[in-house]
Amino acid sequence: MVGTILLILGIAFLFYVALPAVGAFLARDRWRRFRRTVTSVSHYPTAGSGAVGAGRSMPLGHYRFFGTLEAIQGDDRIWLTNGRFSVAADLRDVRVYLIPEMEHSESFSLSGPGAAPAALGSVPWSRIFSLPEGTPVFVGGEMFSEEGRAVFRDSGRTRLLVVIHDCPRETVVLHAISGGRQRNEYINPVTLPSVAVGSLALVLLAFTLIGLPERLAALFALTAGLAPLAPFLPPGFPLYFAYRNAWKRARLLRVQRDVVRLPLRWFPPSDSRQRRATLLPDMEPYLMVRGTADPSRPECIVSDGMRLELPPGITRVQVELPRAGRRGNERAGGGPGGNAGDELVAFCGYAEDGEGLKLRRPEDPMADHVLLPGDPESLARECERAARASALVSAAFIGLDVLVNLPLVFLLLSLVIR
Repeated sequence: MVGTILLILGIAFLFYVALPAVGAFLARDRWRRFRRTVTSVSHYPTAGSGAVGAGRSMPLGHYRFFGTLEAIQGDDRIWLTNGRFSVAADLRDVRVYLIPEMEHSESFSLSGPGAAPAALGSVPWSRIFSLPEGTPVFVGGEMFSEEGRAVFRDSGRTRLLVVIHDCPRETVVLHAISGGRQRNEYINPVTLPSVAVGSLALVLLAFTLIGLPERLAALFALTAGLAPLAPFLPPGFPLYFAYRNAWKRARLLRVQRDVVRLPLRWFPPSDSRQRRATLLPDMEPYLMVRGTADPSRPECIVSDGMRLELPPGITRVQVELPRAGRRGNERAGGGPGGNAGDELVAFCGYAEDGEGLKLRRPEDPMADHVLLPGDPESLARECERAARASALVSAAFIGLDVLVNLPLVFLLLSLVIR
């Protein structure tokens, strides 16, 4: 009897927990690698005609390129153009990422209902059978010179990043970082077949035990076989929706953590809270400036006693600060200028002239052009802590849901099966 119960528990753990957990770790790791690749590629310089050698076949280095589809050559090569310069990309064995169509907005909200970022698609190039001319495509990786033409392709060291996007190119990085993740890691390609096999195995085991004296073990096996349905049954099913809401909040907090930390990738680590400047990959000057809101001039911030006008179209990242509650949300996006004294951090291009410092939109489409409602590192740490707490709460809800329903399933089966 004890051996049979242990066998049932072992089957349930293997197919309901262990194998889906392996799939979850693989799915999370795949998207983490994608996000790391996006941030790495953003540091590559933009490909230009001057980088291509004349006639010789040789590696040219790592570059990135925004363009539109010009032609498809054969099965695996595409040609892209930016209107001034064309490059090719060899896509054999390359996975293509898809950013869905999104409306352009000067605000990027991560708070409130319906704020879940659109999930990215991912598909091998071999499964894409046609693309219309003019499709926007971003490619980044190692570039080679072949007969005087620039060609992106996988090398032994670097995988090629290819993104088809229906959003403005200035927001590709933002949407890739926010949407490039699994909605729920437990729901992955391994989960459904694993749970189905485990459930079937337990139900078949239960039927082999029904005719034996071990009726209790048969009921236990049948209950375990029906366990995947338990969260959706009354009276515990409201806890399932509570679990989903808590898990969604944890995911949004992780998105928020990554988005507010994203502009810091351009700057070396530092404890300084002063204004910081750097150069982007194409040698464009770039600035992080801290200031406070100016209620009388919503388009300005006050930094070191100077009023600086924010560039037109700057993306105001709207976040829900985990411990500041609604006040944090109002500070981030409740009004264009916020309240006096609220800290703001702007990341943008700049120029110095006779009138002083002038902020402007960076020419580099992968450079962040954002206004954050506070210190990025502090916001990221708060979001990280709150995300862990929400994930634990979601696990508690789903565990309580199963704990409430499974005994009732067992009781019902004991009344039906004599």
